[in-house]
Amino acid sequence: MRQLSILVVDDEKLQRETLASILSDQSYNVVTAFDVPSAVDTLKAQSFDVVITDFKMPGGSGLDVARKASEVCPESATLIMTAYADVNSVIDAMRAGVLDYLLKPLNVEGVLKRLHLISERRELLQEVSELRAEINKTRRDPGSLLGDSPVMQGIRDLIAQVAQARGTVLITGESGTGKEVVARAIHKLSPQAERKFVAINCGALPENLLESELFGHNKGSFTGAVTDKQGLFAVANEGTLFLDEIGEMPKSLQVKLLRVLQEREIVPVGDTKPQKVNIRVVAATNRDLAVEVAENRFRQDLYYRINVVEMKLPPLRERADDIPLLAQHFIEKHALAAGNQPVRQLTNEAARRLMQYPWPGNVRELENVMERALILTRDPHGAQGRIDVVDLPIGFQTPQKDGARAFVKLDDAVKEFSRSHIMQVLHALGNDKKEAAKTLGMSLSSLYRKLEELDIAAKRGDEPK
Repeated sequence: MRQLSILVVDDEKLQRETLASILSDQSYNVVTAFDVPSAVDTLKAQSFDVVITDFKMPGGSGLDVARKASEVCPESATLIMTAYADVNSVIDAMRAGVLDYLLKPLNVEGVLKRLHLISERRELLQEVSELRAEINKTRRDPGSLLGDSPVMQGIRDLIAQVAQARGTVLITGESGTGKEVVARAIHKLSPQAERKFVAINCGALPENLLESELFGHNKGSFTGAVTDKQGLFAVANEGTLFLDEIGEMPKSLQVKLLRVLQEREIVPVGDTKPQKVNIRVVAATNRDLAVEVAENRFRQDLYYRINVVEMKLPPLRERADDIPLLAQHFIEKHALAAGNQPVRQLTNEAARRLMQYPWPGNVRELENVMERALILTRDPHGAQGRIDVVDLPIGFQTPQKDGARAFVKLDDAVKEFSRSHIMQVLHALGNDKKEAAKTLGMSLSSLYRKLEELDIAAKRGDEPK
């Protein structure tokens, strides 16, 4: 069980240091503060699992500390020490986010028992969170792998082949082509399918944080490192680690990654002792790494190490015949998720317009367009239950030539955006016109005029008086 980090706040030095000493002897990570301002500064500088604060102190009270803890670290548990507690103070404390009272003089055994329960609860919540994440992963949408085109049949065959080996796989392709979906499919078909699949975007974190996330760190190795942290290589041990956008990784970390792949061991930040790992690495990028190597932005030796097997995912425009199948899949997916939406079918003309579009955002963009069409269909109660061209964004309204995107007049584009935005607000607010008008920053009567102008149907019974 991971030991808690605890902030002890008390203006009485003897009590503060005694409690801190007792908790430290129990292997808790303890920091102290002697008044409210110093406690607030400490909370701004680092986060804590538990805050134990005296109620009455110079320059404020324990409620001030509790409010600040709730603000900067909502997951922390705050306990207030006091010699007495009346009903009003209890109510104020609950509103400030206080979990419980510790009556003075403190019963050490009772305090330790309370901390143990908090630790158990945090562990349980973490397990539940991880379990939900695993369940969601097993339900993750397979849409990007759908399609009967020869290129997608080849991709599925290659996934089945590489899944059984342990070699590093490099997945390349434009953004939105489904690189993570392919990585998860490789993991699910591998002998390590029951182990963890862990993903990280190498371009989403600054260099120092990325290093800590990947390799872990020891307590005190840098400012803010108040506890030991396990890196993702260790978390995914015996499973699969997916390094998305590996082309964004700083060159200084590329050296450490190369060593991990060669030696199968990691060294956490602030440590000198290597730790063995047995892991399958799948990497992905939308960059041309051969060009990155030639221009000295990516290490050549690392490129060869991760490129044992390369899988090139085609952009959606190069498999246009798969678009109707994918579009219908996303319609069914979001209709099912909404619960109250009928499953609609694409008209032939709508499917044709989708196939003509160049799809710069690939499968991800197609899914967004179909979700929007399902929400904003102009005949929600019609008998046909179809999604037609008129339900698609304005860029699909005019036939396109040779795959080039059609452009519309600015006034038409503004009108379509206004219509789309208003309908999304209404949908999110359960068709509550008053709340929608308030959200949009307009009067209810102005909203009704706009609904009429944009040809948006309004239910009777809530018209402005």
